[in-house]
Amino acid sequence: MNQKEAFLKGEGNAWFQRNSKKLLETDRKEVSDIVLKAINFVELPCPSRILEIGCANGVRLELLKNLFNNSECYGIDPSEDAINSGKEKYKHNLQVGTADSLPFEKEFFNLIVFGFSLYLCDRKDLFKIAYEADRCLCNSGYLILKDFQPPFPYRNAYVYRDGLSSYKMDYSQMFKWNPSYTEILRVLSSHQDDISIREIPDERIGVTILHKNDAYAYPHDIQWI
Repeated sequence: MNQKEAFLKGEGNAWFQRNSKKLLETDRKEVSDIVLKAINFVELPCPSRILEIGCANGVRLELLKNLFNNSECYGIDPSEDAINSGKEKYKHNLQVGTADSLPFEKEFFNLIVFGFSLYLCDRKDLFKIAYEADRCLCNSGYLILKDFQPPFPYRNAYVYRDGLSSYKMDYSQMFKWNPSYTEILRVLSSHQDDISIREIPDERIGVTILHKNDAYAYPHDIQWI
């Protein structure tokens, strides 16, 4: 069984049950969310539509909706329990799904957030995941990636289930090779919410904000407008 199948068939629900208390705390302490801190720092323009991939029960989407004054929010997650919980609690467009096959139209979103989920995705799906996110993000849209960010790629055994792995790398590289994407912010923190240990490779968490703009990707005569 690959990682996607494992999370769709129960491991996603197990993750949600383990982390439900922490998600409740996030709901009550929006100022502690590193993604919102990064958004506030760069003063992102208000998006009309937001997608979070790996949204759990939609708690961060609720914070984003409040921050941006009622943006239309969408989320996907492999956990059916998380999605059902979010549908009961929040008024978002939530559905069970995975990042390699997004059920949305081309250029549908102004902002896409990867909510700490890429480290658990199958390696063979990374090209599909990058394609799907780029397809669904409109030109002049923003992409935010929160995930592990060690100085080099490696993997650990996933402690909660035999046979699965946690893959740690700088996931912004999936998009930054493309000149349409410009990095506008990178913030480092730690997995344990203790900023003093963010220099430890295995603990390091990064939030990267990228801006998509095709107009400046391939200038033909270097006359900037």
